[in-house]
Amino acid sequence: LLEDLQSSGVWLIVSSTHGAGDLPDNLQPLYDAIKEERPDLSNLRYGAVGIGSREYDTFCGAIEKMDALLSDCGAKRVGSLLKVNILDHDIPEDPAEVWVGSWKDLLQDL
Repeated sequence: LLEDLQSSGVWLIVSSTHGAGDLPDNLQPLYDAIKEERPDLSNLRYGAVGIGSREYDTFCGAIEKMDALLSDCGAKRVGSLLKVNILDHDIPEDPAEVWVGSWKDLLQDL
């Protein structure tokens, strides 16, 4: 799995949280591969967006796990970690859209 991805450049990770802070099924294999192989990601910059509900103790737990793992492997997050509470927005994508616009500006300054 990791051989198909570049360990440099820019990634944007967007994740919901399932169960007790679990990653969704489509992101779990990437997380597991990074955790097992521990690649050098010091040339990687990334953004992180989590979507969830504050009704749960594990609100945005999946993106927090992914963020911590990428950081542990040397990747540098660009901008803040965005956590979207679906209960606060009629359209949860709206705050993410604003954030992505700001994030793109930060990337241009790199």
